[in-house]
Amino acid sequence: MSRSHSLLSLAFVWALALAGHADTRPNIVILFTDDQRADAVGYAGNKAIHTPHLDKLAHAGLIFDQCFVNTSICAVSRANLISGQYPSRHGIDDFHKIFTKSQLEQSVPSRLQKAGYQTAFFGKWGIGDSAQKTAEGAAVFDYWAGQPMQTCFFHEPDCRYVGFDGFKRPLDDLCDCPADAAGKMGYRNRIGSETLNDPLHVDSQVTPKKVAHFLDGRDEKKPFCLMVFFKAPHSPFTDWDPEVRSITAGRRLPAPAAATLENAAREPDLIKQSLGWPSGQAMLKKHGRLQAHMRDYYRLVSSMDLGVGRIMAELRTRGLSKNTVILFTSDNGHFLAEHGLAGKWLMYEPSLRVPGFLHDPRAEGGKRSDRLVITTDFSVTMLALAGLDIPPDMTGRDLTPLLANPSAPWREDFYYDHPYTHRGAIPRTVGVRTETHTYTRYPESKPPFEQLFDLRSDPDQLDNLATNPEYAPLLKSLRQRSHTLAQEVGPR
Repeated sequence: MSRSHSLLSLAFVWALALAGHADTRPNIVILFTDDQRADAVGYAGNKAIHTPHLDKLAHAGLIFDQCFVNTSICAVSRANLISGQYPSRHGIDDFHKIFTKSQLEQSVPSRLQKAGYQTAFFGKWGIGDSAQKTAEGAAVFDYWAGQPMQTCFFHEPDCRYVGFDGFKRPLDDLCDCPADAAGKMGYRNRIGSETLNDPLHVDSQVTPKKVAHFLDGRDEKKPFCLMVFFKAPHSPFTDWDPEVRSITAGRRLPAPAAATLENAAREPDLIKQSLGWPSGQAMLKKHGRLQAHMRDYYRLVSSMDLGVGRIMAELRTRGLSKNTVILFTSDNGHFLAEHGLAGKWLMYEPSLRVPGFLHDPRAEGGKRSDRLVITTDFSVTMLALAGLDIPPDMTGRDLTPLLANPSAPWREDFYYDHPYTHRGAIPRTVGVRTETHTYTRYPESKPPFEQLFDLRSDPDQLDNLATNPEYAPLLKSLRQRSHTLAQEVGPR
């Protein structure tokens, strides 16, 4: 779509609004989870997990079988989605920095708001290391139900966060529930619900309640964009909704084939010295630890799925579901002891790959695409659905053409950039993921360390080909490609 055509479209929308007619552009809902690996959904073929509401949406839409993140860490990945950019361009490369006022005005929600959409945010904002910094994000939303830092899974019904009015956006909305059993209080990351009266789960109960409140008070002449940022399945892993307790009971869950001590022993020293190693080793060495972790992790995913079901029920009850496009993905993946690791951060597939789909009730569903999809594609797709041009400083591609042709010509590779090192505990990582190979470079190691994996013959990334002379030409080519892509997504 040309810029002139886009401006004409907006002019037409504004004219309709002035004339008192309802805007007919689709509503947009993006469901964004926290630490959900690609196979942690039923529609991916995982029979050990229970996600009926996500499965129903996915099977009636377009599933992305190869969906990835630009950066595998919470704060930066969220900034990527909100801005449609890589960290080298938007500048948020840790948990402390926030968008400038100018950046917020050019963000996806701000552009939608200026184009006539009523915007709303729910859940974990995660950008900035304080409540004051988080509150800056409220400026580009008409309804604000965000919380700072990691947020908490459980709240009392009279909690200040549960009860505040998101339209008024008072920004005095921080959770004021009692401290947990260890004395930890506030919004940072309380664990458990035993100190609370009648606890409500944030993903399955509180967020749907807030979505309903928004829908009760919205401007019905405007389309809306809901950014629903669930906390699950991030830690604390034992804080799932009691309603899903039995979903994994009495079952032995199949662990990843690559999650073995033998495979872990093959990892290079910089991986063995990284942040996720001690927890990953505990899952492999302590009897039952991995099984217990998987049970809790899957329960958290199912808790979130309950929330998805309740949000969809609200849309159906109000007659909104037939003109509401649903996008779904996660901010990063999650290791289940593959490579001897827990957490995320690194450029291995369990960390890099996430679930994703596009559900447009106006289009034919039941499709799958194997195109390489990345986080920032979801950013620009929201703008495209609203009839807006993709700004030249955004790095994604509009996903909607894949609805008609899931095998349409697409990117053949993408760049990965993980700038946050957590005081040296996470190795600085860049690289290229192609349709067949992964090239990873750790530029701050001395000398820089490289990995090259052939995903066709080695999907678990156990055989590093970077020192194999036969692969020297490919290594050189991907090293140069990494440099080229870094320049393309970098500062403007």
